[in-house]
Amino acid sequence: MTDITITNGTIKLAVSVHGPNRAPNVLCLHGISGSRDTWYETVDRLRDRFRVWTLDFRGHGYSDRAQRYLVEDYTSDAQAVLGHIGQPTIVVGHSLGGIVAVRLAQYTNKNVRAAFLEDPPMYLNEKAEWDKTILSRAFPILRAQQIKMQDAGADFKTFLEFATNSLAIQGGVIGDHQTQRHLDSNGSALQRNDPNCWEPALNMSMLGAMDTSLVLKVPVKLLQADHSLGPALLAGHELRFKKSNPAAEVVTYAGAPHRIHATAATEGRFLDDLDAFVTQHAVT
Repeated sequence: MTDITITNGTIKLAVSVHGPNRAPNVLCLHGISGSRDTWYETVDRLRDRFRVWTLDFRGHGYSDRAQRYLVEDYTSDAQAVLGHIGQPTIVVGHSLGGIVAVRLAQYTNKNVRAAFLEDPPMYLNEKAEWDKTILSRAFPILRAQQIKMQDAGADFKTFLEFATNSLAIQGGVIGDHQTQRHLDSNGSALQRNDPNCWEPALNMSMLGAMDTSLVLKVPVKLLQADHSLGPALLAGHELRFKKSNPAAEVVTYAGAPHRIHATAATEGRFLDDLDAFVTQHAVT
């Protein structure tokens, strides 16, 4: 692994690079409450055959904080990394990262080869749809608790305990459904990330004027969380997506909450599906 810094305007972005120099490229993009180390297991699966890049978006992990956190800003962060890579790249995105991958794939870009989307909040700039989600209720709680702990100078153990003992939509607490490695990642992200990142999601300005009806111009596989377990891509949204993108492969994961890749019960299937997709669409 090599850690590098890529500059996007005045913002310094933290990026990790794994794998052989001349292998096909994969760029992994995390969600709004995460960081690049959420992809540790993905990297471990692919690193022998692919050059895997993981990015901390602005305001997350070890990247600089910023004045604005809209989808076009996050997309510009990903574009800065793609420009640095300078070769066709398969983009993998969870949640916010999935929306950024959608944006990248909506326009002709020689550096985007294919897109693997994990439960992206495609239509949550519509208030009626946003209000249906568990995210609309969970995000204010997460933001308030994060601010409280950060303002108090809480240590990592405090953030980890919060990440572990928060209620899970499957029942019990998050710690019942995620490995310790993912729990550590969640706690670290909450300790480091800028709480201001939540605000555009809460006031529904994050997606802005994004046109969700545009056809994606590359091969796409979209994973949707279980309809009953708090997906960001709500029941019926997969039909809207398929109407605009009839060639896309869409799979609903039974038993999977929003963080499909970080849930113990579904992580193995996620890695198998991702591995098959990137192998199919790899370019050397």
